[in-house]
Amino acid sequence: MGTPTSPPVQVAVRQDALVAAVVAALMLLGSAVTVADDLWAAPPRMAGPLVPSAVVAALLLAESLPLALRRVAPLPVLAVCVAASLGLQAMSEPTPLPLGVLVAVCTVAMRLRPLVSVWVVAAYLGLLAAGIATGAAPLSDDLFYEYLVSVIATVMLGYGIALGRARARIAERRAAETARLQEERTRAAVEQEQSRIAREVHDIVAHDVSVIVAQAAAARRLLPGDSAPAHTLHSIETVGRDALDGLRRLVHLLRSEIGDEPRAPQPTLDGLPFLLAQLRVAGLPVELEVRGEARRLPGTVETNAYRIVQEALTNALKHAGPARAVVVLDYRPDELHVEVRDDGRGATAAAAAPGRPALGGFGLVSMQQRAALLDGSVHVGPEESGGFRVSARFPVGQG
Repeated sequence: MGTPTSPPVQVAVRQDALVAAVVAALMLLGSAVTVADDLWAAPPRMAGPLVPSAVVAALLLAESLPLALRRVAPLPVLAVCVAASLGLQAMSEPTPLPLGVLVAVCTVAMRLRPLVSVWVVAAYLGLLAAGIATGAAPLSDDLFYEYLVSVIATVMLGYGIALGRARARIAERRAAETARLQEERTRAAVEQEQSRIAREVHDIVAHDVSVIVAQAAAARRLLPGDSAPAHTLHSIETVGRDALDGLRRLVHLLRSEIGDEPRAPQPTLDGLPFLLAQLRVAGLPVELEVRGEARRLPGTVETNAYRIVQEALTNALKHAGPARAVVVLDYRPDELHVEVRDDGRGATAAAAAPGRPALGGFGLVSMQQRAALLDGSVHVGPEESGGFRVSARFPVGQG
């Protein structure tokens, strides 16, 4: 069994068959009209049938019916049509316009390269000129001029159709490429927004929940273990830790690649005193030390420095145990140095599992992101004398 033909191919075949039938009908009708005119002008005794002869009809059909295959084999179909047309001219039966040849020429111009079409048309016109010169094709000058103009116009029409189709294909490809790029930009924007949300959830909500858990745990230790307030605080602590676990899963779902930047940084270094006060209430004694001449820095620098201090102190509160912490802001002419040190036991845990801050390691990733965004650097590690240190550097330029 043969392979079924696809619908577009079937439509093309039907269209070509219809074109061949229409051209055949027009050429037969034109030949019959020509015969009728000749008989009308001839004496009555020479009158004959008003139909073309069998040979003329065969040549007319040979010039038109092969057009049903014009898209499959443009050059062979054109060769057959030209041969039939030249045969009609040799029989002194030239048609006003070689419709079969014109349709075949238009097809060649539409489907083949321009150079091929030029050579084919030149060969056809050369054959006509040779036939006129040798008398094999008795065409008048006016009829040859009509053939020449009609062939050139047909070639130009074919070129125009081919050019329009090429432009349509280019436009479709550009539209598809634009749609693909727009989809990629949309996907990248969604991933960037997810990453920003994940970082803000980790930096803001996780910090606040950690403070709540630490405060509840500290208050519970000051109360009798079997008292109602102690049970309530234990419930608060348990729910807070569950909330932190939920935040960890949420951050895992939202997190994307490093390289996104927050849109609207809000906290600045002016908010550090309030942050330190929160941590003191939660049970972490912390002091602020300012070196150099404090000044207003770019908003992104202050926001990211604030977030790094917040993350480092949150980790100290959760992992350092009973400890004290110091935050150092060192304003230099072209840099801001931020340092957070504690003297707790977090160094032992860090040595056992380095680079493992809160929320499954996203704290360290967030610090690295924030520093990298401003061409800065972050160093995290235990101190030789005990405790833990987070040091960050932000270039800020003069003033």
